[in-house]
This record gives sequence, structure tokens and C-alpha cells, in this order.
Amino acid sequence: MGKSDMGTRAARRLPVRTKLLFGVGQGVEVSATFVANTFLLFYLTSVVGISPAVAGTVIFLSLLVDAVADPLIGSWSDRSQSRWGRRLPFMIGGLPVICIASLALFGIPISGGTVSAIGLALLSNILLRVGTSIYALPYAALTAELTTDYDERSSVTVYRMIFGFVGTVLTIAPAFGVIFTTKEDYASRSAYVQLGLLLTVVVLTMGLACIIGVRRAVASSAAEHLPPSATSKSFLEDLKDLARNRSFMVLFTSALIVLIIAGSMNALNLYAYNHFWKLPAAQNQFPIVGFQVGLLLGIPLTALILQRMEKRDVIVLGIIVVAVGQASSVLTAYQWLGPLPTPAATAVLVVASVSFGACNSLFFIGFQSMIADAVDEHELKFGQRCEGLYFSALVFSAKAATGIGSLVAGLVLSSVGLKATANTVAVLPERSATFLGLLWGAGHGLAFLVVLPLILTYRLGRARHQEIIVELNQRRSTRTARPTGLLGTD
Repeated sequence: MGKSDMGTRAARRLPVRTKLLFGVGQGVEVSATFVANTFLLFYLTSVVGISPAVAGTVIFLSLLVDAVADPLIGSWSDRSQSRWGRRLPFMIGGLPVICIASLALFGIPISGGTVSAIGLALLSNILLRVGTSIYALPYAALTAELTTDYDERSSVTVYRMIFGFVGTVLTIAPAFGVIFTTKEDYASRSAYVQLGLLLTVVVLTMGLACIIGVRRAVASSAAEHLPPSATSKSFLEDLKDLARNRSFMVLFTSALIVLIIAGSMNALNLYAYNHFWKLPAAQNQFPIVGFQVGLLLGIPLTALILQRMEKRDVIVLGIIVVAVGQASSVLTAYQWLGPLPTPAATAVLVVASVSFGACNSLFFIGFQSMIADAVDEHELKFGQRCEGLYFSALVFSAKAATGIGSLVAGLVLSSVGLKATANTVAVLPERSATFLGLLWGAGHGLAFLVVLPLILTYRLGRARHQEIIVELNQRRSTRTARPTGLLGTD
């Protein structure tokens, strides 16, 4: 097959069926991450009996291990060769690890925070996180490999977001509608065993549907069967090249900061809902569902905004909206809508959650698209294709940020006087509950603004990316006489 034929084949528009089935796979990572980020800290402190600071440290260490493993997994999948392509064997292997780890994690024997319970929590969470990475990193890399068309990649990302939403809803609806219906359920070990089973069913269903559905598209993708010359550099050489790409470093650091703040806030969600907002147990799902609704609404909104704004400016807009919405919701409730709970305060919380969800769509689509641009720039500068390593760097930032955020959240809970309890939900004094709410809302809202000076230095916009594509096409046209990789470079 000639080089021009390969390029045409890779850049063709994908059938809707392929995009649908590929998008389904996003539910694996999103549902596993949602369960861990939403319930794990609360579960470890209220059921297993681990102190908040130690529980936060367990989550931090688990995600630290996973964060270190991410680039190794991504680079390994870049260099893999099999009749199934580079990515599918990893996705197949990751599913059983996720399921076994989720069942073990939420089935820890109640032991009052003993060393064995802490050790089991740490090991199980490491396996859950690493198993998710083994599946999710090669899966994300397929976004750039199923097609090289700029607009089609955005379309594929939209389908990923839609089914990420579906996967979360498939977890949220049974969790809050069936498993956790009273405050006592949040301190019940049997409820969390059911949660582990629920996660296992969702992961297996969506993961297998994706793998079976895209196997033919993967088999016909030239990007999935590259010659060794396309990934000839070593892992360390690729890492050095990443560090030399200024666009990538600004993007990576900005995403890391945003995700650290979001990770800390998400880890404190249930505590804020229960202690500051004083929501009844059945109403905890309102802001969480509101967040998911915001994610869904944010998909077409982001697509519309991206037609009129640079990707960087879309990220900036999202940061400002999140900062204002998060801070103003808590301050409004504290100043004018107390004593909580009230219907008006709950409505304010839900609106803020919808806004935050919409901005998360901005962040996901914006950062994912910008990473794809950085991959093209990397090829132009260094002559290598390493999609797995690039996407793993973005996932690395998310995992490291969640770990750091959980650590910060544990320290915040200790600072407001929350004590570890087994089989019961702790009660905070009113003053401490107010302080927790202000830190969760206004504190995190203002912290988001820290990233603005950095992201504003990002310069890889639409015009420069178009120049890169033109230069790459010119380079490919001069190298058709010798065997090369997918994009005509060594």
C-alpha cells in the first residue's frame, strides 16, 4: 500500500457504529474513577475505621504508584506488536484486574483501622488504579489512531464523553437510588460490597462491548501495525523529547494544577453535602446527577464554542466559570440562605454542580484535543509517533492530581476535627461544618485561578497547527520511496 493510500485510509470518516462502540469504552475508566473518587475516602473512614489522614495517604500512595506506571504502560503499548494490534491486548488484560480489585477493595473486613486493613486497602486500590490504566491508556491512544482527521478526532472525543456520561449514570442511579438510600447505608459494609459488584458489572459490560465492537476497525488501521522504525527511540529518549516540547509542558502542567484542585474538591464532596449543606441521604444524588447533566450539556456547548474560540481560550473560560460558580454558591448559601438545608440552598448547589459539569466537558475536550495537536508537533520536531506516551502523560496528571487532592482532603478533614468512626457517620460541630464548606467552595474556587497565568502562555493555536500539518504533508511527500511509519517519518 502506498503512503498516500495509507494517509487517505487513516483520515477517512469513521462509521457512526464504530464511533458508538468505541465511545462505549469510555464508561470503563469513568465509572471506576467515579466510584473510587466519590466513595473511597468516605468508605475508608466511616466503614473500615481508618483515620482521615491515613486514608488520604493510602489513596495518595495508590495513585502515586499508578501515576508512575502510566507512562510505562503507554510507552509499552506504543512498542507492542501483535495480530490484535498494539492496544487491544492491554484493554483485554485490564478488565479482569479492575473487577477483582473493586470486589476486594469494597469487601475489606471491618477491623477498626488495623495495619492489615490499611495494607489491604492500599494493595486493592493500587490494583484498581493500575488495572484501569492498563485498559484506559491504550484505549485513549486509539482516539488518535482510528483516524488522523482533525475534526473526526473531535467527533470521536464527543462520543467518548457521551458514553462516559452513560457509564457514570449506570453507576450513579443504582448507587444512590438502591444501595445508598439512608444515612445508615453510607456506614454499612454490605452496601459497599454491593457497590463493588455494581462496578464490576458496568466495567465488564462496557469494556467488552467496546473491544468486540472496534476489533475490525483496529485490524484495518495502519497505525495499529506500525513498523519498528516508527517507534525506534527508547522510552527515556521519548521522555526527554516530551520535556523539550514547550507546548506539551505548558499543557501538562496546567492540566495537573486544574486536576489537583478538582481532585481535592471531589474527595470532599460527600463531606460537604452531609456536613455543610446538610442534605438528606436521598438528596446527595442531586448535585452528583446535576454534575452529570452539566457534563452532557457541556458537550454540544463546547463544540459550539470551539467553532468561535481557540482551544486555549475555551480552557480559560472554563476556569473562570468554575472559580466564580464554586465560590459564589457556598458564600450565597452561607450568607443569605441559612440555616441549611433549604430548597433554595439545594437549588444553588445543583446549579453550581451543573456549571462545574459543563466546564469539565470544556476541560476534557479541550485538553484531549490539545494533546492531539502536541502529538503532531512532536512528530514534526522529533520524527516519532508516541500517542500512548502522550495520552499517558495526561492521564498521569489526572491520577497524580487525584492522589494529591485526596491527601489534601484528608488533611482538611483532620484540620476541621473530623474523627474516624466505624459503622457510623461522624457529626461535626456547626463551626467546623461551616469552615469545611467554605474551604470546599470558596477555597477551591479561588485556587482554580492559579492556573490562568500559565495556560495563557500556550501558543499552539489553530493557525500554527495548520502550519504543522502542511509541513508534515510536505515531509511525507518527499519520503514515499522508502518504508516508513504511518505518517511517513522515522
